[in-house]
Amino acid sequence: MSRSEQGTQQAASAGDRQVEALVRQADPDRALCAGFLPATVRPDVMALLAFHAELTRALAPARSAAIAGPIAGLIRLQWWREVLEGTRAPDHALAPAVLSALERGVFRKETLLRVLSAREAELSPSPDVSVWRQMMLDGAGSLQRAVGEALGVRDDAVLARLEACGAAYGAGAMARHWPRLHESGRYLFPGEEDGLRREGEAFLQACDVRSLPSRCALAALPAVLAGRDLARSSAQAGQPRGLTDRLAVIRAGWKAARAFQRTEALAS
Repeated sequence: MSRSEQGTQQAASAGDRQVEALVRQADPDRALCAGFLPATVRPDVMALLAFHAELTRALAPARSAAIAGPIAGLIRLQWWREVLEGTRAPDHALAPAVLSALERGVFRKETLLRVLSAREAELSPSPDVSVWRQMMLDGAGSLQRAVGEALGVRDDAVLARLEACGAAYGAGAMARHWPRLHESGRYLFPGEEDGLRREGEAFLQACDVRSLPSRCALAALPAVLAGRDLARSSAQAGQPRGLTDRLAVIRAGWKAARAFQRTEALAS
């Protein structure tokens, strides 16, 4: 390897570490789950999670600016839509990594556009539970679908179950922080907390993580946290994730990683 190639590789590694550090701060739960993914796909998934964190951050001005309303957030989201669709220059530090993953077929463009559509829907809150349900499947759900795509899952029925896993995690996190989220002005479940938990449980049942193919278990690790969050009260609102939660993910992650490695070995 030439010095130039070594320098390029070192720069890429430094960039990957920077993105991973960003994700661990912005989205520690999903970062923990992504840590068990194969090294071949982990940088792409970390870039995906950083992209999602950036989309979520784009909503902040719309929540805090009474005069601007949702317009500021919608403009920033439209910018990302045009980048994904190739009609705007990717003038953002994260954009090249996300576009590279799309070009290599790691993720489907349609999946990432659904994630973006969910964030747009959050800026146009609806009292209709079915609209909220679709928003969860498009947002947190499509994010988990994309992880499955990165692992090479192509079965649409299985990918739909991974969507349900992501939506269950999103509903569980919403239930866990219910009082704090009410104060934030964020678009929440259009109903009572009990109804939110029932929706989350329905997502979890639709995922049916125990019967997923073994190679897909790595993409469904957020279901571990979803089950725990939906089973507890919101007394932990605003508090960091506890050790027992992290240990539960670690146990499931090691088991899923071993199963994935066995599946890969048999396939080769």
